[in-house]
Amino acid sequence: MELNGERPVNGIGGVPDGLLDELRVMAREGKLAGIRRIRLDLVQEWLDQGASAERACKRLTRFNRDVVVAVLEAHAAQYPWLAQCTFMEFGSGGREEMVPGSDQDNGLLIPVRVDEDEVDDCTQSIVIALDGAGLSLCDGGVMVSNAEWRGDFDAWLARLTGWLSNPAEKGPWQSGLILDFRAVYGAGDEVRRLRERLWEYVRTKPIALSLLVRELTDYRLPLTLFGAFVTEREGVWHGFLNIKSSVLAHLTNSARILALKHGVRPHNTCERVRALGEAGHIAKHHVRSLLDGWEYLQRKRLDIGLECDRIGLPPHNYVNPAALDRGERLRLKAAIQAVEKLVRLVQAGSGL
Repeated sequence: MELNGERPVNGIGGVPDGLLDELRVMAREGKLAGIRRIRLDLVQEWLDQGASAERACKRLTRFNRDVVVAVLEAHAAQYPWLAQCTFMEFGSGGREEMVPGSDQDNGLLIPVRVDEDEVDDCTQSIVIALDGAGLSLCDGGVMVSNAEWRGDFDAWLARLTGWLSNPAEKGPWQSGLILDFRAVYGAGDEVRRLRERLWEYVRTKPIALSLLVRELTDYRLPLTLFGAFVTEREGVWHGFLNIKSSVLAHLTNSARILALKHGVRPHNTCERVRALGEAGHIAKHHVRSLLDGWEYLQRKRLDIGLECDRIGLPPHNYVNPAALDRGERLRLKAAIQAVEKLVRLVQAGSGL
């Protein structure tokens, strides 16, 4: 089996050589708690060595896939049918954009007939093991322990296209999460075929694409006309700005929509933006602004995750603009303005 369903990541600049074997032993013995510390230490080391946020997120995603592989292999020893299945990652894992605190967004493609009670027992054990290893449970239930997130090829295709085609459907699959996925464990051919069928469905069904664009219509620039930041008005995060939901999510969604429309192949947001720029769908200066903004915002999320670990708090995505120095405030404003411009580009249909 090819590691991570894509390519090996051990070696220089990635996960330390030999760690996967260590993870396998820890998974078999049920001693994965130490993985939390290893994960954070690696992220800090990569950043200290000068890795960009883009590179650090890719390395972290691949490290997390090593953890998944170790856990799945350990479970396959008890549930042999699991070796015939394919474990999929959705969302940030599918785009190689994970940060400390990224939770589980996964599904299981099951091509063989298996007793449902046994599947329940196996998948419940898998998600609990991953949670123990630092990949927290998904609040929205996007996990293999949920029957909605497993099935054979036909069941997956019908489910995903059904969600995309029904405007009344609302749930954790919204914002295009189901369009960014890849195989982590097991054969990847069926997953690639599923992804191709799904992307082709969206590209050829105007209503599917329009629903994705419609999700951007409620976007509000988190800056006032006078350039002040629009922050939370009440609660524990009063005065803070959620850089993921207020800014990054809209960059991710807009880049995905343009990639769907123009058949751009990369999974990763930065790679999509670059490819769209090279094809002339986004102006070159705008590409630079978007990449600078993504790098700044995602680096903030990495730093926040590490700082939260140091002080014993769960990771979050909030920044206090008032606590930033002038240079950082300018970078945050530039990122917001670049994303707002991209959202308006998609909404207006320019380049579509």
